[in-house]
Amino acid sequence: MKRPVQDAFMGERWKLVIAAGGTGGHITPALAIGQYLAHVEPSCRIEYVCGGRPVEAEVYRKAGVAPYVMDILPFRRGWLKVFANLHRFRRSLKAAREYLTADPPRVALGMGGYVCAPVITAAAALKIPTLIHEQNAVAGRANRWLSRRVRAVACGYREAAGAFPSEKTVITGNPIRPECYGADRAAALTRWQLSPEQPTLLISGGSQGARRLNQFAADALACLDAAASGFGPIQVLWSCGEANFADLNERLTRRPLRRVTVRLEPFIREMGLAYAAADLAFCRAGAMTLAELTANALPAILVPLPRAVDDHQRRNALPLAQAGCAVIIEESELNGLNLAEQWAALLADPARLSNMRNAARTLGRPRAVEDITAILLRLKGEKP
Repeated sequence: MKRPVQDAFMGERWKLVIAAGGTGGHITPALAIGQYLAHVEPSCRIEYVCGGRPVEAEVYRKAGVAPYVMDILPFRRGWLKVFANLHRFRRSLKAAREYLTADPPRVALGMGGYVCAPVITAAAALKIPTLIHEQNAVAGRANRWLSRRVRAVACGYREAAGAFPSEKTVITGNPIRPECYGADRAAALTRWQLSPEQPTLLISGGSQGARRLNQFAADALACLDAAASGFGPIQVLWSCGEANFADLNERLTRRPLRRVTVRLEPFIREMGLAYAAADLAFCRAGAMTLAELTANALPAILVPLPRAVDDHQRRNALPLAQAGCAVIIEESELNGLNLAEQWAALLADPARLSNMRNAARTLGRPRAVEDITAILLRLKGEKP
């Protein structure tokens, strides 16, 4: 392989490949790592790899990144499809090997999911130093299989570490972007014209909006507004998802709330400011959401996605509940009335919210991106 030209100011140019696709839960931490590495290591050229599903490239596009779209197909579920999956994997592995040999990287990073498996398998076979990162509390199948082939494993949760070889596994936490934590509360309240005198509830269903959570939230807000006593006025910052905005906005316009002020947004990009403005969050239990909540020491009511693979959202949420910084409500047990009661009880109890904030601080790992970058830089210096 031809060595890159030495630059007297930037050092030797080198390439990092990050395989991350499938969902935003894999892509978002990949972007956080790439953003930080580009800042501290300007000699690094970063290339992201995703699969061919349009939703994956769209996540990158919104972040201003153009990924390399590879002809890789997700596995199909079920024993009867095992031979079809083997054929798909061989085809994907061939595409990954061709991609990596055309312009070999110094290091390859896999963020889990179906895109990661063929890319990291091919990289390991080509003797390229490799790292995988597991975001969830329960290790994914692709990462469990890859862990025997890679040089290092980084875990977002201590609970997942037991699934990997101990001699190569490090608990780093989940990497989040600097703009997602540590914002100024006064600036955040000003941004959405919120009052510093009223408690603020943040409702967020992620980039897609979580339609079911929105339905429960709308019912709960109506219950809160109808209550005669027991709590003072509250304000709500609500990221409802672009697909849900029109219906919810029409509902709030048709039946305006009297004691609850709502700032309804299709999608909040300035999540660091949103966390700073909030006293309590209501959301799903995706690994990256929980990493951001704990980095911001924000108490939460969590509703794990019931259809999540290996029930990983509930298992993500359990350490937060056990530490005392979150309350878990199963979707099957949720309705507008009991959700309103939970919100009212917590927002009316500043002492409990303060204890929950302190508990969240013990779990937050805002330096995760720096620790993962340190592993990548170590691998860069290793021999193939």
